[in-house]
Amino acid sequence: MATKKPRNKKYHPRPVCNVGGLALVALADIRGQQAKPLREDQTTDLGLAYWLSMQNLLTGDANEEAWSCVVCSLNIGMALCEVGIGADAEPWLVKALDGAFRAKIRSARTGNFRLDGEGITAITDALHVHDEQMKVATRAEVTQAMNTVRQRIDEGNVYREAA
Repeated sequence: MATKKPRNKKYHPRPVCNVGGLALVALADIRGQQAKPLREDQTTDLGLAYWLSMQNLLTGDANEEAWSCVVCSLNIGMALCEVGIGADAEPWLVKALDGAFRAKIRSARTGNFRLDGEGITAITDALHVHDEQMKVATRAEVTQAMNTVRQRIDEGNVYREAA
């Protein structure tokens, strides 16, 4: 008859997960959500922010925050163009950024943020392009575009006045 060997290892119970396998299901859902375009209410909320800021620029009630909101939207649109979302509209975004830069230079002299006629047209057209980009871009693409803009700002890759 065989004798049973004595147990010489300490017993360590496995940890119990409170949510079972739901964490994996949640991660899969998040990945799926990132592959979808933004919801209509999200695009509306984003659009309200930069269109209201644009309205402030048009009426002369703008401050640097409104100008910055519009420029941020234009830069996100440019980053989306670079990955192929609305790539044919890149010249419009460049003209819009030029117009916004002229307003920034003018604000240093006059103290208020106002656009010239060419800037108004260019920025309005570019924001319409941005609206369309937001309708087709996935959440992951929009997030990546925002991260690209943030990275460029951190690296100092911004418009500067020619010396």
